[in-house]
Amino acid sequence: MLEILNIALPFFGLILLGVIAGRIWVRSEEGLAWLNIYVLYFALPPLIFMIVAQTPLEKLANPMFVVATAGATTTCFLLMLFTARRVFHIPLREAALMGTSAAYGNIGYMGLPLSVAFFGQAAGVPAALVFCFDIIVLFILTAIFAGLEDRSQNKSPMIGKILWAVFTHPFNIATLLGAIATAVKWQPAGGLLAIVSMLMNSAAPVALFAMGVTVSLRGKPELNQQLGVLGAIKIMLHPILAFAAVYLFVSADTTWLQVAVMMAALPTATNAFILARQYNSYVAGAGAAVIITTAMSVITIPLIVYALKHAF
Repeated sequence: MLEILNIALPFFGLILLGVIAGRIWVRSEEGLAWLNIYVLYFALPPLIFMIVAQTPLEKLANPMFVVATAGATTTCFLLMLFTARRVFHIPLREAALMGTSAAYGNIGYMGLPLSVAFFGQAAGVPAALVFCFDIIVLFILTAIFAGLEDRSQNKSPMIGKILWAVFTHPFNIATLLGAIATAVKWQPAGGLLAIVSMLMNSAAPVALFAMGVTVSLRGKPELNQQLGVLGAIKIMLHPILAFAAVYLFVSADTTWLQVAVMMAALPTATNAFILARQYNSYVAGAGAAVIITTAMSVITIPLIVYALKHAF
């Protein structure tokens, strides 16, 4: 357990430093824009590219793994949506955004670097696959259900925007380019490799610090029953579903199973808050979900990783 804590401490420590910095140097959230641009477009894509480019092409073709992990994510979304509608009588658009917050884990900023740190370089491939296909599923589900209330809206432009957002996302582009690189057996070298290495080495610390600042700026969350159910689905049920789906239905090695479970256990992503703001619904709730689930994950993720490492 001490080994897991030693690995996890720097990551959650960086989040804590971001929280402290956000409390000491009070700035608006817009001040994070350039930092987020750096992480999103310049730091994490090279990390994804190098991981995928160094992986044999046959390992990237694992449709059952994708179906299992995306299926677990979809189940969490629909369960939260159904609960919000039937139990709490929440309007459809708000319920859809609650579903997004219950299913959309921090698989980019936290998931990719944590997977490699906990389970080794080989863990980057299943982590990248989980990221790419979870993003596709959640963008589509959110757009469909959040847009159903506005029946007068022209759906064609909405669908086009969804597809454009999915296929032009820098993480998805990096994954595709990495797959092409491994197919043609090309690797960056010399000065280009040095730049790529510098960028990918900066990805985790910058992303986690930025996340801590973001959490700090959200303020104290308002607790309620809906948030309790959401947190339970995201932090506890999601990893259980991912474990069951991959363990029972996928012929995957231990590392892929471990990554699937840990990625599912991650807290709500800040992108869930961004989507809520985009649809102007459940904005405060999504922000609270980010804070609460992140705080919960400080305890749950080390415990889950410890169990995974000692059970398999």
